[in-house]
Amino acid sequence: MSTILSVIGALILLSVLVTAHEFGHFFVGRKLGFDIVEFAVGMGPTLLKKERNGIIYSLRAFPIGGMCRFFGEDEAARDSRCFNAHPAWKKILVVAAGPVMNLLFALLLSIITLTTYGNYMPAVYEVPGTDSPAYQAGLRPGDILLKIDGKDIEFYNETATMIRAIQDDQTVITVSREGTRLDIPVTGLYNETLGYNYLGITMTPTRIRYGFIGSIGQSFRYIGSIVRSTFSFFGTLFRGQVQSTDVAGPVGTIAYISEAVRYGLETVLQFAVLINVSLGIFNLLPIPALDGGRLVFLIVEAVRGKPIDAEKEGMVHFIGLIALFALIIFLTYNDIMTLIRG
Repeated sequence: MSTILSVIGALILLSVLVTAHEFGHFFVGRKLGFDIVEFAVGMGPTLLKKERNGIIYSLRAFPIGGMCRFFGEDEAARDSRCFNAHPAWKKILVVAAGPVMNLLFALLLSIITLTTYGNYMPAVYEVPGTDSPAYQAGLRPGDILLKIDGKDIEFYNETATMIRAIQDDQTVITVSREGTRLDIPVTGLYNETLGYNYLGITMTPTRIRYGFIGSIGQSFRYIGSIVRSTFSFFGTLFRGQVQSTDVAGPVGTIAYISEAVRYGLETVLQFAVLINVSLGIFNLLPIPALDGGRLVFLIVEAVRGKPIDAEKEGMVHFIGLIALFALIIFLTYNDIMTLIRG
């Protein structure tokens, strides 16, 4: 029963995140005077619907997404109500609003999470021996690591990677010691026996709490870090440097969220931030059928002063949609095989 409830919770969370994306299109579209036919929560058959001010608000059977349908969205501008009859700049704002809403929603969730729960940061648990770079520099148990080589530590588990990425044999580590912020120079990092930089400490996660104002600044840094990591991942993906097992499809994503649900609200909120950012960035990629692909056509329209033929653009997006469906089928199969193999 707990597994079923976790899966249902995962589906609801995913639906909320997709609905937030669609609400971005809806909100900006209404503000700019676009005619909206329907705003739906969920997909599939309609369970409930209500019409207000000419817009149908509906609840669909399957909690796996949402929809904002504009009048004449995929048609040529046959009259002034059609989506494509509006100026290019307005359409650009409406299309971009979905991914931007995901990023703003991620920022809001991050602020709530950090204000409520704080964040886990690496603390020095032990400095074994007296000949390590850490001991010689003066690092002591209880020191909380904040920066390495001038770069903020955003995640507890990235500390070792940041140390190994230092190009020089020395650096400055910023720590918090009993509430006092210290910049500690560290030398002799490179260990010839190991073949990489070695600080010489064992770490333990410690919870750092922020006030509301502090959470805002930390959330901007946190979201920025996720955005950089997401672009880096997509870069390696398109270069063919990622294994298929490293990419989760719909089933894998629901499985991960279900696992997060079991760990409690804090983990769910953290995961929601990651998915929101990923969803926003993915939709901005210049791929046909995605918001990013539509933005490319709209930018071309703005530059040349007239829209591209709606039928030709529709064909490009249709091909992109088929490719995306093929990718989803492949990833779903890969997810299922991964779950079967355990």
